[in-house]
Parts: sequence; structure tokens; C-alpha cells
Amino acid sequence: MLHAKVTIDGKWQIRNVVLQHQNHEPVPSISKYISMFHREDLNAVRRRLFQHHDEGVSIPQIHSALAAERNGVENFPVSERQLRNVVDKEKRLKMMEGDANAMAAYFHRMSTDNQNFFHLHRLDADERLKDVMWVDARSRAAYIEFGDVVCFDSTYLTNRYLLPFANFVGVNHHGQSVLLGCALISHEDAETFEWVFTNWISCMGGKAPSGIQTDQDAAMKKAIAKVMPNTRHRWCLWHILNKLPLKLGGYDKYDEIKQALLRAIYDSYTVEEFESSWKEAIDAYNLGENAWLKGLYQEREWWIPPYMKDMFWAGMRSTQRVESMNSFFDKYLKKQTRLYEFVQQYCKAMERRAEDEKQADAESARFCHQLVSDFPIERVFQKIYTSAKFVEVQQECMKNLYVSIVGCKEVDENVLEYTVEDRVWVRDPNTRKEVPTRRKREYEVKYNSNSYEAWCVCKLMESSGIICRHIIAVFEKNDVEE
Repeated sequence: MLHAKVTIDGKWQIRNVVLQHQNHEPVPSISKYISMFHREDLNAVRRRLFQHHDEGVSIPQIHSALAAERNGVENFPVSERQLRNVVDKEKRLKMMEGDANAMAAYFHRMSTDNQNFFHLHRLDADERLKDVMWVDARSRAAYIEFGDVVCFDSTYLTNRYLLPFANFVGVNHHGQSVLLGCALISHEDAETFEWVFTNWISCMGGKAPSGIQTDQDAAMKKAIAKVMPNTRHRWCLWHILNKLPLKLGGYDKYDEIKQALLRAIYDSYTVEEFESSWKEAIDAYNLGENAWLKGLYQEREWWIPPYMKDMFWAGMRSTQRVESMNSFFDKYLKKQTRLYEFVQQYCKAMERRAEDEKQADAESARFCHQLVSDFPIERVFQKIYTSAKFVEVQQECMKNLYVSIVGCKEVDENVLEYTVEDRVWVRDPNTRKEVPTRRKREYEVKYNSNSYEAWCVCKLMESSGIICRHIIAVFEKNDVEE
């Protein structure tokens, strides 16, 4: 210890000197706890520390990995606390500009590197950041090919700034979820959604999607009707059915009521079938006065499948596309993620997503699934579909084993109407695969023998782009070749 002071004439004067250690024995084993001895080691691991931290690896995990390379924690001179201090110091340096300014600067750099990067923000009355939206170049290019139908959700990742992370999600040719735009929004009201939708469509060249799927939100409904009047709006069926226990759980015969309503929703392939089954369920259990069911029935055209099957939905049945994208972002984003980190982490996530699509493209080019049947239609789709979508065609070919034609009549010149019997298929909750039940139902398939065209009441082809097993059976009956 050395104690000194400055005298009146500006000179240093030493007052006291102690040359002996008074608080510890100077042994090598404790040298790693003294800063002057571990500074060089800390600089050596600094780069790897930030690389792993940017990938979402926690500080304890990083410390354990680095220590393992030195044969254990006792041989690694840098502590977990010191690693955390280095990261915190770097964050404080970046925060000197302020989060919003740092985020705006990052957007500016991205726009400079690629002019197709779109971003927009607005401030509130106090000049504070209110809403932000951005669409990168990949998403704008993907929208040209896969922008027919999108899902929109704003329920993910409410970060420390209370700005929900909203996604526009589509489906690519491999059946993968593809991100088509993002926003951080301050309020989930009609005015905010209108701002997001208007600028998103403007970014996409003024072309609105044919269909959009959201949860049952009145503010979204109002904004979509104003901004996208010609777009078909669909509610997420999964979110609605999730409310069944809350809204109907008090009834004595709840289980029976639930099954009756689900049969009306899922087993009806025409509007007429749904109307009949729904009325039968309501009357059987005296549910006519239930206000929640009344409201759902009045708005049935927004969520009941038979009302939706006349247009292409890319296989979307609920907002599970958005939910799968949200779970993907969980690897990169947390509730504590700051604004200046948000977009950087987003870009890392998008690079990984692009790599997944490239890998799927390569697999479709390299591999060809073996045929599972002798149906000519399977050979047709084998040549034109990607590997993932062709698997769905093959599933229909396999299900054709349970299909039989039980009737046929002529309804017009060269047009025959076939009655096809098939098992009722349900999803196994354990394997998540569809399995046949003992129940059977009939489907009507119209077939034009002159043009070799067919239409099925199930409308699987129209809604998802996958030929159904019922049409395959009719083609086989008429020996339709490729």
C-alpha cells in the first residue's frame, strides 16, 4: 500500500508505505482472480464470446464451453462474471446513441447495402418511437412467388419496450413457412393495423394477397376491410375452438356437445351439410340461447371450412404457420432483447431460414421419391412437384385403398357424377398422422369424359393444390392416362 498527497506547491508527498501483503498469501493458485493476470486471456476469448452470445448462447454455457477447452474451470483464468461484464460493457457502449437511434442507423446501413430493403417508422406526440416495420429483400422477392395467401399475427414477443412483434407469413413450394414482413407495434388497434397493412402493401408493389388469415380480432377485421377490400379474410379455426372449454364447459353434457359441434365443422363438405348438422346439434342440446354460439354462427362465413373451400389457401387451416415461425424465432429473440439487437438477430434468423429453403431445393433436385402406386396421376405429379408436396400426393394415393365407387349417373352431356364411399379420417394425437376410422361417408365427384376434368365436393385440389383420392379413383375407373 502507498499513501500520498499533493502539497500546496503542487508536489507529491509520500505519507505512508507498506511493503508487506496484509490480506492474502501471494500464491499462484489465486492469481486468476487478479485482473492484471487474466486480462490477456480475456482478450483472447473476446471474439468467440460475442460470436456465441450473438447466436443466443447463454453466458454460463459459453463459460463452460471455453473452460472445457482448458481442461476444466480451475484451469480457465476467466470467470463467468467477467464474461458477463464484458458483454454488458459492450451493450452500454452501443446504448450511448439510444436504442431507437441505433435501430434507425442499422436500417440505414441495410438500405445502403441493398436498395430493396424496406423500412418505415413513426413517432408519437412526444417524439418517441411508436411503430416500426421492415421487409427485407428476400421477403419482397418471396412475395412475388408465394404472396397469394398470408397469415398475420401480432401476439408474439412483447419485449421490454412493450412492442408486440407482428409477422406476415406465407407458404413456399416446399410447404415451409416463409416470412413476408415484420413490424413492432405499440398498440393493437384498428389505426395501428391500418398503418401496418397500408405500408406493407405499398412495399409489395400495391398488390394485396388473395386471402389473409388472422385470429378473431375486431381491430384487424376493421383494418383489413378498409385497406384490402378485395382480399378474402379468414379467422383461425384453432383459436376459436380453443375457447370451447371456457364458453361451454359449464354444460352437463359438454363432451357430447363438443363432439357434435366438431362433427358439424369438420365432417361437413358442403354449406348445406354444415347448416343441417349445426342446427341439429343446437336443437339437440338446447343451445339456441347461447350468445357465443349465436355470434359464431352469424359470422360463419369467416371461419367454417365449407365456406372457404372455393379458393386456394395453400393448405392453411389455422395460424399454425405463424406459430411455427414464432417458435423458430425463439432461438434468436427473447423478451429482454433490446431494439438495437432486435433487427440484427432477425437478420441472422432469416439467413438460417434461407439456408433451409436452399437445402430443400437441393434435396428436390437430387432425390426422387419412389412411386407407391400404379396410378398415372402419381407419375405426373412426381415430375412437377417438389419433394415435400409430392409426399402429400402419395398420401392421397395410399388413402385410395379405402375408396370405392358405389354409384354413377349422367348429369349433362359428357358429364358423369360418381358417388364415392370413403372412410372418415382423423388425426392420431400421438403420431400426428391421419388414420382411418370405421365410419364411412359419401362424396360426389363430377367427371367430364371429353376434357378429362374432375371436381370433388371435398375441394382438396382447389384449397390446397393436392389432388384428392376421390378424383384419383374416378380417373382410374375411366382409365385416364397421363
